[in-house]
Amino acid sequence: MFLEFFRNEAKSLRSEADAVPLALIMQSSPQQPLTTLKELQARGFYTYLPTPEQLLEGEKSLKGLSDRMKKVLEAAIAVQRSGRRESLEEKLKDVLGGLRNTLEMADYNVSNMYEIISTFISTMGSMLVVTLAFMGGGTVSAAVTLALLGSIISSFIGLTIYPLEFSIPTPPWKSYLPLLLAIPLYLILSFFKVPFPLTISLAVAGALPAVLHFIYIRDQMREIVKSREMVRVAARAVGNPYHALVREGFIKDPSDLLKPAGSLVTAARLALYQILLHGGYEFLERLEDFYSRIVDFLVRLRSKTRMFMMYAIIEAVIVSSIYAFTVSTKSLFSVGGEYLAKAGINMSGLTELENGIDLVLASVAISLSIATSSAREGKPTFFTIYLPILAVLLAVSYSVTLMIAPSLIAP
Repeated sequence: MFLEFFRNEAKSLRSEADAVPLALIMQSSPQQPLTTLKELQARGFYTYLPTPEQLLEGEKSLKGLSDRMKKVLEAAIAVQRSGRRESLEEKLKDVLGGLRNTLEMADYNVSNMYEIISTFISTMGSMLVVTLAFMGGGTVSAAVTLALLGSIISSFIGLTIYPLEFSIPTPPWKSYLPLLLAIPLYLILSFFKVPFPLTISLAVAGALPAVLHFIYIRDQMREIVKSREMVRVAARAVGNPYHALVREGFIKDPSDLLKPAGSLVTAARLALYQILLHGGYEFLERLEDFYSRIVDFLVRLRSKTRMFMMYAIIEAVIVSSIYAFTVSTKSLFSVGGEYLAKAGINMSGLTELENGIDLVLASVAISLSIATSSAREGKPTFFTIYLPILAVLLAVSYSVTLMIAPSLIAP
């Protein structure tokens, strides 16, 4: 039952990400939309979608797909039955019109989402942990629980708010294997009594994945921008666009357009392939208009969200400093312990926070990394890019603050 639920959810998310790319291909293809879909599926694309024959049988075949994908396929069915391409134009115009609204609101929603989640993780979380530290205990479990909740909420909201068709594809799972080194590293660092063994081991083990995933995203963005230029060259070509694409070095053969890639790059290539194969050069201008709009938005959004990394760094320093100042107040008990105890304040919570600070800092590093990845990349799977630097900063800023705090709060 649960397996079926998650399978349907995965299918819905995938179809949501593919809806606009498929709409662009169908709108650009000179063939009937279901004929286009059949050709694409025969070449290994969109095979998880119902076949044209299944679509014509009834609406049951659309079960499990996202609302946006349903609209695209319903438009394709309507054209197939009526033979009038105008109905495709009208319904796909609604889909792409909704995309325009999404573009206008996405950067605003993503920014607000990150501010809310980061506040929950840092400001509210640290305030609650500090309060518990002075009241008697439960600090470590509260800090870890809040970090876990922040990670789950930011992942869910990121997938909901961030337009899925604009998110970078998840990198190969093998690129995450170096994270397993955190286990032996933690054991070694703990044996030699190195400070913050868990936090440091996460930073070291995440270094290689961070580099790999940074390069991966850079290459993905280059491919997306390159595909926009390829569409522009084809749309503005004088005569046969195929010769223009070969001359500019984008392809050597039409089969180059069938290579697997991310959803946006695949949409551009397959749309061009359909036009080169079946004619209909008049559709190139419309393809260029919509595709350029999508790519321009994605570049602008990533440029704007670049500041999220700086925000995460600032929050990491603030949170670790708050915890360090809180632990440093233990010195006050040596001179005013009796009066503080009468006020309901004792050392047990502070001692618990001091002893479990490594686990607390590690959980904050993971949570802030996931929140930043969800807002910037649209999915939590790129948390590795931000984990090493945030983990190191948390450990260093805590240590530095712990050294200078006693002189600031000394009675």
